[in-house]
Amino acid sequence: MDYGTITDLGLSFGDGNENPSGVAEHGFFIPLSFFVDGTGLKAPTAGTTAASLVEITGDHVLKAGKAPIPITPLFSKSGINWESVGEELSQIFQTGAEAFIPDNSSKSLGTGQAIKNYRGILLIGKNDGSNHFWQLGSQMIAAKVTKIQGGTGVGPTGEVGSKVTFQSHGAAPVYVYKGAVPAPAV
Repeated sequence: MDYGTITDLGLSFGDGNENPSGVAEHGFFIPLSFFVDGTGLKAPTAGTTAASLVEITGDHVLKAGKAPIPITPLFSKSGINWESVGEELSQIFQTGAEAFIPDNSSKSLGTGQAIKNYRGILLIGKNDGSNHFWQLGSQMIAAKVTKIQGGTGVGPTGEVGSKVTFQSHGAAPVYVYKGAVPAPAV
C-alpha cells in the first residue's frame, strides 16, 4: 500500500470528545464459507483519508440460507486488544477479542462446538452509539476461534459461562464495518 496518497495521517484526540471503552453487547461471527463467493465479503475502499484505510461501507452479502451467528458478549468481561508484531519494517497487527457469554444452555454449548474450527470474520458492536461494528478478519486473513474456555462455576458465587477468544492478523488492527448486518441472500 502506498500511503503517500493519504492526505490526513495523524494520531490525535480531542478534549471533551466521547470515547467510551469496551464493546457493545451484540455481535456476530460469520464463517468465510457463508459469504457469496468472491464478492460477498467487502473490504475498505481505497481513498485519500486515513479513515478510508479501515472503514468498510459496503454491505457484506451471504449465500442463500446462511445467516450470521449471533454473539452476545457481556460488556464488563469482553473486549478487543491489538499489537503490532513482526520484524523491523515488516510488521503486521495481531488482534484478539474476548467475548464472555454467561450462559451454559445447550444452544450456547452447541454453538461453541460448531464454531471452534471455522475461519471467518467477527463483528462486535462499537460502544459509541453509532450502530457500527468492529470487524476482525478479512478476505486476506480470516479471524479464527483460538480458545473456548468456561465452566459451571464453583459454589454459590461461581462464574457460569464461556469465554470465546478470537484472533486475527492484518495490515490494520481492526476494521470499522459501517454496512448493514448481513442477512441471508434470497
